[in-house]
Parts: sequence; C-alpha cells; structure tokens
Amino acid sequence: MRLFVRASVITLFAVVLAACSNPISDLIDPPLAKVGSDVLRKSEANLRIDRLEVGMRKNPDVTTMPSRGELGAMVTEQYVVQHILMGVAKEAGITATDAQIDAQVEEFRAAVKQSGAGELDVVIRDQLGYEGEKDVAFRDFCTYFLVQKQLAVSLVTTDTVRAELTTSLTEQSKSTELKARASHILVTSEVTATTVMTRLNAGEDFATLAKEFSQDPGSKETGGELGWAGKGQFVPEFEKAIFDDLKVGEVTAVPVKTQYGFHIIKLFERSEQPLIDPAKIPEMVDEQLGSTLDQKRYDAVTAKIEEARTKGIEAKSIVIAPTEVVATATPAVDAAPAEAPTATAAP
Repeated sequence: MRLFVRASVITLFAVVLAACSNPISDLIDPPLAKVGSDVLRKSEANLRIDRLEVGMRKNPDVTTMPSRGELGAMVTEQYVVQHILMGVAKEAGITATDAQIDAQVEEFRAAVKQSGAGELDVVIRDQLGYEGEKDVAFRDFCTYFLVQKQLAVSLVTTDTVRAELTTSLTEQSKSTELKARASHILVTSEVTATTVMTRLNAGEDFATLAKEFSQDPGSKETGGELGWAGKGQFVPEFEKAIFDDLKVGEVTAVPVKTQYGFHIIKLFERSEQPLIDPAKIPEMVDEQLGSTLDQKRYDAVTAKIEEARTKGIEAKSIVIAPTEVVATATPAVDAAPAEAPTATAAP
C-alpha cells in the first residue's frame, strides 16, 4: 500500500512537471534574465548581492543602502547589458582571447595595488559581486570590458571626430561678435583706487601701476592686459564700461566698483571679431578631441546595445523576468554600492 501511495505521488509530480512549460531548473532556481543562451538565475544574483552588501558595509563613504530589490535590478541590468554587448561585438567579429583576458586581469591587479585598495579578489567580491578572479562570470566581465572598447573604436574613429570638430569650429569662426580689448587695475579699497587714479593723471604708466597695485593675479604681471573678450565674459559693471562708456584709448574717470573691488580700466580696441580665432582651431580641436571622442563612442555603443535589446525582446531571445530578488537573512544597513576602482566599463 505504501509503495502504491509513493508511486502515485511521483506520478502526480511528473504530470505537473510535464504540464509546465518551464524545465525543473527554472522552477527550483528561476531565471531573472536570459540573453540568448546565457541565463542569470536568482541564486547567482543573490550571491552577488550578498557580496556587494558585504563590500558596502566596509566602505566608510557609503551612507545609504539600496534595497535588495534595487540591487537585484542593478545586477540584472548589468548582466543584460554585458551579454547584449558581447553578442553585438561577436557579430562584428570582435572577441577577446584568453591571453587578452589574462592581461586585463593583471592590469586590474596593478591598478588595485597602486590605489592601495587591497587584494584583487577582495575588490572583485566587494565591488563587483563576483567570487574572485577565477570566477567565470568575472572573466566574462573582463571580456565585456575589452570588447566594448574595441567596438567603440570601430564605431567612431579618431579621424572622423577630428574632422567633425574642425568643420564645426571652422563654421563658427565665420561668425563675428563685438569684442573689446582692455586692461585693468583691480584694488580692494577706494583709497587705493584714488591713489592709482592720481598717479595715472600725473602721467605714470598704466602697465607699471598695474604690476605695482593690481590684485588680479591673472593679469597683474602682464600690466593688467585682459585680451580680447566678448559680451558675457565679465560682470555687468565691467562690461558696461568697456562696451558702452569708454571710447578707444580712454581710461575710466572714476573707478568701477564690482563685487571684486575697484577697477581702473583702459580700453585699447573695440571691433567685430570672429567668434573663434581661425588660427586657434587646431589647438581647440586637440583640446576637445578626447572628451568628444569618449562621448561619441559612448553614445554609439549605447545605441547599438539598445537596438539589439529591442530586437531581442521582440524576438523573445532576450527575456527579463519581473522577479524581485528575495532578501536573505543579511541584516540591513544604510550604505550605497561602491564602484570598482579599476573594473568599471561604459556603458
């Protein structure tokens, strides 16, 4: 009789499982996200969250701890983005070899050592939530870190951005604005301003007096010279003097008071000038190239990820379950997740 009951229970259990479209692994350890054949399961996410919480408690700078649900969403999104990007890179023929991954791990190790953050394995656990450098998931992260840089370079080249910046700045240089070239002597008291005016009126040299009296460190040693400037670069009182009140060659009859003190101002020239000096375009391109290149590459990679995400969701090759990670018995503490000092990648 007992054998019959046991057999009936097993048969019933088998019937229930057969009626369910999910495999038994999905029932026992449900997936939070699937990207192609890659699956992030609840157990893996919970382990990462546990490690992240430990790391956050060690960080004296963190003050507010996100909920485990919020951390679960963060871990899930990072997983989805990482695996989408690796798929996009693979389609573009971009991969990372074991040797490249090993080299990247060593770069991380050297950077962690230089920063004094401790052992690499500890940083990996505390700030990324992986078990350590031998963890397959961490090596996947290193692959992601490597291929996203290669993909970014392939999408947006340095020469392209340099040409775009040069064209943009050249167009701007064709427009003009009213500019003024002036010098000033800045002093902090009205008594000193009166002394300077008296000596100027007696015929002393403006530049010499600027070097002696001016409190503006940016122009003192050049005799008060400010160079060409357009409207909006100075405080209103100073701007009114050089654009409205003074004639070319004149010095203010009365010191101009601003929030910085008292200014004795001499206007040298005022005329329409290019918004950008054409001669300075190559220098400006060099100055702007790095940040512009980074932003354009970030935007291009992000667009590729979002395009692949949309297609994957429509084709059901990407599935993100609306499942909140269940909290473990870890006590709650107010803290915030810290970013790995050497192992962060964009986007």
